Amino acid sequence: MNSRFKVSPKEDRTIDGITFDSKGEMKRYLGLKLAEMVGLINNLSRQTQFDVSINGKHFCTYTADFSYFDVARGTTVHEDVKTTGTAKDAAYRLRKKAAELSHGIKIEEFITGWNPALTKKKKRTRIKKVAAPK
Repeated sequence: MNSRFKVSPKEDRTIDGITFDSKGEMKRYLGLKLAEMVGLINNLSRQTQFDVSINGKHFCTYTADFSYFDVARGTTVHEDVKTTGTAKDAAYRLRKKAAELSHGIKIEEFITGWNPALTKKKKRTRIKKVAAPK
């Protein structure tokens, strides 16, 4: 195979003409579209932005991956797709908390990329205690 004809990594994350930031986000979108088709949610939107101001000055802009109305709960849900690593990022956590406090909303995290069956247990090195020489 000629290397000039490789598939772009972006094509792996594109569906409905939308290129997502990750495969996990794309899979979540497909799940939400299915939920919308069967009537569990409605008004699904992507990349909802929340401007955060403190004392009249712009602090940051938080962008939620998805927003939708959950019919069963009777409330609007703002959701961010994260891996276990990116969910711990300090800058992300600060923007998220600022948006929640500023707009009176709760942002839910949808964690992807962790499968306990694929996680290997770390071997712990055991140190033998040896009596001191007399």
